[in-house]
Amino acid sequence: MSSNDELVARVTQNPKYQELLRRRNRISLSFFIVTLIIYAGFIFTLAFMPELFGRSMGDMTMSIGVFVGTLVLVSASVLVSLYVYISNKVFDPLLRDIVEEAGQ
Repeated sequence: MSSNDELVARVTQNPKYQELLRRRNRISLSFFIVTLIIYAGFIFTLAFMPELFGRSMGDMTMSIGVFVGTLVLVSASVLVSLYVYISNKVFDPLLRDIVEEAGQ
């Protein structure tokens, strides 16, 4: 077995690595559910109540649909930024520790 294979075997058997996988999967699933709710809500509202998105917002010329569409895009940017932050601050240091432990 090569040294790379041995390193991979040590990493995958590390309990910290199993914890990393659990945490990353939990966070990813949470982000997926939030994104699904946002996009599905937008699409279902557009499909079943299109007249709602055609209305203007109060006295403004902007429609509700444009406003909500903008919110969907902003929410995607916020979710991506939040995931990158979590990945950089939580997952990457934990993975670095795991690889250092396995390399010893």
